[in-house]
Amino acid sequence: MAYLLLGLALLAGLYLLARAFVSAEPRAVIRAARYGGIAAGAIVLGFLAYSGRLSSALVLAGAAVPLIVRWRTLFSTTGVGRKNAGTGGISRVETLFLRMSLDHDSGAMTGEVVHGPWKGRRLDQLALDQLLTLLADCRREDPPSVAVLEAWLDRTSPDWRSAAGGAGEGQGAGGPGGERSGDRDGGGGGRMSRDEACEILGLPPDASVDQIKEAHKRLMMKVHPDHGGSTYLAAKINQAKDLLLRH
Repeated sequence: MAYLLLGLALLAGLYLLARAFVSAEPRAVIRAARYGGIAAGAIVLGFLAYSGRLSSALVLAGAAVPLIVRWRTLFSTTGVGRKNAGTGGISRVETLFLRMSLDHDSGAMTGEVVHGPWKGRRLDQLALDQLLTLLADCRREDPPSVAVLEAWLDRTSPDWRSAAGGAGEGQGAGGPGGERSGDRDGGGGGRMSRDEACEILGLPPDASVDQIKEAHKRLMMKVHPDHGGSTYLAAKINQAKDLLLRH
């Protein structure tokens, strides 16, 4: 009878766990699995002790200790189930004309004008003709701003070059063949401080090597030129990673 009750309890527990797993967030699932495993182990050990198998319970407890220690170590070193450290998973890059932010989770890119007639306005508040005028100002004064703004336009208005009457394929791209300004300029350019590198990768100042590499990999998947980003943004992220790994 005791075995039957234990079996029914386990089945009910598995059913409830399956339902929770479908709708729960990953962090909640991991936390529930961690504490649920400990609780299940305690129940099994208690049942063995209650049924007169104390020696078996002690052997099982001894075997479980290193597994529990290894599991806790795995969670603490990989950071599974924790939020992104630092600025809440947001990377920031600033040029002469623009301050851009990239959300690590959604890949959404937002921008604010910090120089010129539209200073203080968000890019999504500007009409396409205003953005193209801003782009022309950037071309005259700051190539990095061109690269960033073109990447943003490619995401939000893929046909902006046609709306510009082909200007984007010539002037905006930096010359014949449709090459982007960011591709032509290549590297991120200029010296970078450690604080700026942390801000670009969205990391705290005391980020570990694993956190730096993971943030770099995640961001490159979102801003690589092959994924709608630009060479300039990719170069800034690479520069930030290299600087943080050197120090």
